[in-house]
This record gives sequence, structure tokens and C-alpha cells, in this order.
Amino acid sequence: MLLTPDIKNQITAQAIANPKEEVCGVILANGSIAPCTNTAADKAQEFIIATAEFSAVQSSAVAIYHSHCLESQPAMLSESDIANSKAAKLPYTLYHTIFKQWDYYDPADINPYPLVQNPWSPKELGYYLGWRFDYGRCDCYTLIRSYYQGMLGITLPDFPRGDISETTSPKWNMFLENFQAAGGRKLAHGEPWQANDVALMRVAGTQVHHAAILLDPKNGKALHNLGEGRISEIFKYGGYWATNTHAICRYTSNAKA
Repeated sequence: MLLTPDIKNQITAQAIANPKEEVCGVILANGSIAPCTNTAADKAQEFIIATAEFSAVQSSAVAIYHSHCLESQPAMLSESDIANSKAAKLPYTLYHTIFKQWDYYDPADINPYPLVQNPWSPKELGYYLGWRFDYGRCDCYTLIRSYYQGMLGITLPDFPRGDISETTSPKWNMFLENFQAAGGRKLAHGEPWQANDVALMRVAGTQVHHAAILLDPKNGKALHNLGEGRISEIFKYGGYWATNTHAICRYTSNAKA
């Protein structure tokens, strides 16, 4: 992980020196930081790094950092931070000046919360349990991508998310639009299910917006991350869940280009 004690000390010093604004900058490959000017109109509420300033260090950039400085702000990266991290393909880190807490996200890491101690190996089911739901960062599809990568060695493509309310909109059809490109095949009616098949469900509204991994179809053992206020968990698939299932998909190696 890039967030070494020395990097933390450098970011902390910058934040303490500017306690009434979100400080920001770039972590460099040589283990130092390049502080940048926060050009946002309201520096206490957000940060913006000027394109020219970022371009000057972009070739050596390995992560972006910023701070929060208000008690009303959480010590967590925002939805836009996560989206920007994915778009830039760079880790994002956050330091909260008042709470003295850190957050870190790496779009290339299968663990969406790498600062939270996880005693399990990615090859063990326990690794994927207890993850706090956070749409775009750690939702049901994040869990599937992480499980497939860590347990099966299969890399599934991600897709951009907006606000969580989009998932119940009639215009949102991301699962069905993306599963074929990811190498997914919809099973025919009556076709036997296998371990690691994916159930696509409608939990609310009319669109498919939730997915779960069938760990043991014979016994109904499944894994999902349901929604706000929940954590990733094993549950009994059947009944309500089966009734609201639109399709069972199986991932193959014939992903579309």
C-alpha cells in the first residue's frame, strides 16, 4: 500500500498547517508528496486541483490525496472521490484533520476497504464478509467482481455508477447491458445451476438492480451485499429471492470486446 507512515506524516503536516481548508496534492512514486493548490471556491467543503498543476507531476503520480476539515464531514471518501479514482485509475486517500482518521481506496484492489484489517485470504470466503455497503465503492456488483477476482482469478469489467437512486429508474439497465460484455451467459429455463452462478434480481422497482453469487445452489447458500445499512453476508437463496430473480447467469471466457 502507498499510504506509508512517512506519507501520512507529510499529509498530516500539510493539513495541520491549513486547518480551515481541504488540503490536496499528489503522492509521488519516490515516496514524497507534491502539495497542490486547492482552487475550489469553498475550500472548506471541497477540493479542486488545477489541470496544469496536476499535469506537471502526473507522470510520477501514484495517488491523489486530500483532507476534510469540518466536523460535519465524514472521515470517508465521497461517491465523487470513488468515481474520480476509478476514472483516473489512481488510488485516493483522505485524512480528516479533526477526527485524525484516514480512508484509502484503490480501484485496482479487490478489497474496497484496505485500511480495515481483514484476517482472511482472498482465497477464503470469510474475506468477502462484513463489507459495509457503499454504492459505487462496495455494492453488490463490487462484491461479485472482488469474489471472482480473488476466488476464481476472473477479472470482470466495472461500469460507472451515479447516485444509488438510479438503480430503480426504468432507464437503468446496467446489469443486463453489461453481463454479456463481461462474459456472462443467461442460463436457459431448467438448466442446472452451478456454484458461482450469479442471480440477477429485482428487489424493488421494475429493473434488475441486485445480484448475488450462488455459492451452493443445491443448499441455497448465496452471497450478496444488499444495500444501505447492510454488510456483505451469506444468505439462504430461495422463496422471496427466487421469486424476484430475473435471470441466472454464468460467466464464461467469451467476453465481448
